[in-house]
Amino acid sequence: MIPMPLYTYKLLDSNGHLEKGIVELPFADPLAAGRYLERRGSVILKVSMLPKIVAFFFTFFHRRLGRINRLELAEFLNNMAMLVGAGVPVLSSLEEIREDLKNPRLKKAVNFMCTDIENGLTLADAMDSQPHIFSTVILHMLRIGEETGNLDMMLKKGSEHIRHIHEIISGTKRALMYPAILLTVVSGATIFWFWYVVPKIVTLFQDFGIVLPLPTRILIAISNAFQEYGLYVLIGIILVILLSITGRKISYNIRLYQDKLILKTPILSGIVETALIARICEYLGMMLAAGLSIMRTMDIIIDSMGNLVLKNKLKQSRESIKSGQTLSASFRQTEAMHPFAVRMIAVGEETGRIEEQTAYVADLYREKISALVQNLSKILEPVLLGVLGIIFAMIVMGLLLPVYDLITNLGGNY
Repeated sequence: MIPMPLYTYKLLDSNGHLEKGIVELPFADPLAAGRYLERRGSVILKVSMLPKIVAFFFTFFHRRLGRINRLELAEFLNNMAMLVGAGVPVLSSLEEIREDLKNPRLKKAVNFMCTDIENGLTLADAMDSQPHIFSTVILHMLRIGEETGNLDMMLKKGSEHIRHIHEIISGTKRALMYPAILLTVVSGATIFWFWYVVPKIVTLFQDFGIVLPLPTRILIAISNAFQEYGLYVLIGIILVILLSITGRKISYNIRLYQDKLILKTPILSGIVETALIARICEYLGMMLAAGLSIMRTMDIIIDSMGNLVLKNKLKQSRESIKSGQTLSASFRQTEAMHPFAVRMIAVGEETGRIEEQTAYVADLYREKISALVQNLSKILEPVLLGVLGIIFAMIVMGLLLPVYDLITNLGGNY
């Protein structure tokens, strides 16, 4: 997706209030952007396009620091569904909801959506002008709702869909966060002891002229390595992380290799695969229930898939479907999904209830993620605590043996 230009603007709104900010607009020159901003009775005081490099960094940080929470978006769609279902016009519904919005980015997006609708666009088209807020899945559902006269129902389903995706993603993050925190604590404690504590105690032993035993000499060697090379190792780790992130953005092959590595890493692979299959089934159930064809549904799923390994498998599945295979047979051939999920989809195809079956599988896999989160904490906690215990046992042994020798020598002198 080609990024739209960013404009800084300052204007007086229809109530005479001063408003200023930065906005992304699909116009190539400031004059067109100014005319667009004036459509709701505003008076433009200043509008100018940001330089591309400034726009890049602003967009990079703004989209990460000023994100709209999925639950906020789900609530917005749910409120729209209630108002539209009650017979309130779309524009009036947007204006009513806008007054209670707390997120400034979402509020600004709704402002521009109101402007677009006033100028003849549909709700889906107005949302399409905010591509970094509303996903392709939501847009397709709303277009179908507008065509069939069931916009309120599609808004409601869109809200439920976002909540389900939020459960999948938040469950995946919880599963990965716990071991990451434990590993960070263990690493931090180890570095602190070898970097700061051990050198001070060892210096004390050396001042007393104690003959150091082997465990203590090993501790000293490790501590010296931390002192001499620790900073370089830390810088190296940071550089590797930055290069990895940058390489993922600019190189297809690097991204493909990283995605393969993720799917081969023990524990991590199970969590990621479960989350991805849950998302695929969620999309299948929603899109097919909304009336989209299998091919169009597959295109949307492929576009939304971040993992290139699974993305390529889904592309192969799409080609198999084109050649006449069923959805389940194509998934079985490319191994794009677990055998259980494939069997459930096959049952849905045989009974004509594939939408219900895929939604059922999505629910099962969301529950599986929750179970993985609980089991992961039970498995990893004793393992990491055991590793931490071994490390500190080695430290304590290396420090207590010289203390014992020191006390023995002092006792012998008396």
